[in-house]
Parts: sequence; C-alpha cells; structure tokens
Amino acid sequence: MNKRSGGRRKPNAGALGFLAGVQLTLAAVAWTDLATRPATEIRGPKRRWALIIAVNFVGPITYLTWGRRPMDPATHAVGRPHEES
Repeated sequence: MNKRSGGRRKPNAGALGFLAGVQLTLAAVAWTDLATRPATEIRGPKRRWALIIAVNFVGPITYLTWGRRPMDPATHAVGRPHEES
C-alpha cells in the first residue's frame, strides 16, 4: 500500500523559479529607487528601508507603496531639460 505524506505535493520548480525572479526584481527596483532618491523624499532612515526591502515580497512592496513620500511635480526635475545658471 502506498501512503501519501499528508497530501503534500512536490513543489513545482518552474513556479518557484518564477516567484524567486519576481522577488529579486522587486528588491532590485526598490533598492535602486532607494539609492537614487533623496533622503527628504523617504519616510524614515534609508538604512532601515534597505533592511526592510530584504524581507521577501513584503519589504519591497511596503517600501514602494508606503516608504516613499509623494513627489511634488513642481519641484521634481525628471523630464524637464536641465537649466544652466
């Protein structure tokens, strides 16, 4: 008689690889944003956010949704040509 071990199934390597790729992509995007964004546009210290981003999916999503302050379009220079004084 063949016993089943509690109904557990073997993890699918393709799904695990996909989820790992999503997690690494989220972390890379969040760390890049953290490194390039001025500290005044971040809620809290950058070091703390760098550690939080390392926590699975939760860290990068938390940083990207809550850790950044809303940008003021009037003072944000991205997309505008550089003006020399």
